[in-house]
Amino acid sequence: MSMPIARERKILSEAEFALVAPSHYPDVARLDREALIALARRLREARDAARSRLAAQRRAKRGKAEARGSLDDRGVAAKKQVFAAALRRVNKRLEG
Repeated sequence: MSMPIARERKILSEAEFALVAPSHYPDVARLDREALIALARRLREARDAARSRLAAQRRAKRGKAEARGSLDDRGVAAKKQVFAAALRRVNKRLEG
């Protein structure tokens, strides 16, 4: 299920949203192939960072690792979903 841009804006910080914003139509249609590849690389890095943080929080919640910060993983999971959706949009544009 897709997420409205307004909800993405609430979940992400300004810098994170600035990374995701070009993945939305019509901005993604204006980007050339090199810019799309660079955007995909940055989105993949952000998604992987969120995924790693989420895994660490879940390990800490289970007691298998020391807690680093909050154990509430809802915000990080939502960020990961936003980054993954943005990456899917960019990859789809690269294929087409």
